[in-house]
Amino acid sequence: MQLDTKQRVTELSIKELLATQQLNTKPQVVERLAVADDMRELLPDSGLVRGRIVRCSGDAGLSLALSLCSLATQQGSWLGVVGVDHLGLLAAVEHGVALERTVLVHPPKTSREWSITVAAAIEGLDLLIVAVPERLSVNDARRVQTRLQSRRAVMIIVDNTMLSQSRSMHGSNEAQQFLADVVLDTKTKSWSGVDRGAGYLQHRDVRIRVSGRRVARERNYLVTRSC
Repeated sequence: MQLDTKQRVTELSIKELLATQQLNTKPQVVERLAVADDMRELLPDSGLVRGRIVRCSGDAGLSLALSLCSLATQQGSWLGVVGVDHLGLLAAVEHGVALERTVLVHPPKTSREWSITVAAAIEGLDLLIVAVPERLSVNDARRVQTRLQSRRAVMIIVDNTMLSQSRSMHGSNEAQQFLADVVLDTKTKSWSGVDRGAGYLQHRDVRIRVSGRRVARERNYLVTRSC
């Protein structure tokens, strides 16, 4: 009788162990914010994965960042634009961003105060487009990234320098501050819309180089963007 009891306990323990292993081996669900159809192929997960960082660099970096956020804001997500002094509200509207769910934040430039402001914004917003101050410390950046991952928000870093130029001139300082999951490096190849000195620029062809730690291999795209 005692042997049967021990055998049953052992069988139950094995079943519980197998059940636990099955739970642990279930594929992790990736939470995404939706992006427009023409943006899907640029991202390895076909959307903005919560808790991750995307970096948009180059002369079309801000334009691309706004396009990445547009559909999510239309579907109800809130966007915070932090420290981006050259943002035009009209440009944001033209790229499809819902202004009624957009918050403009102008934090101090000092490292500690900037990181505190951004961490507070992460608490209440789904998406952030940020310009990183040059003197942001690595420790403050890590605190922000940890908060971002725990609150499952998405941060898009923008700068106007090409990634290759940034690496050579500044030692890729921002890459050391924040560990970007996806890097979208842009460069305008041509413009269209002006005819013999008259008219308005309407479109531009932009080369986008996709890389980053979540990208299996570097890819290049040539896309036409509205001005």
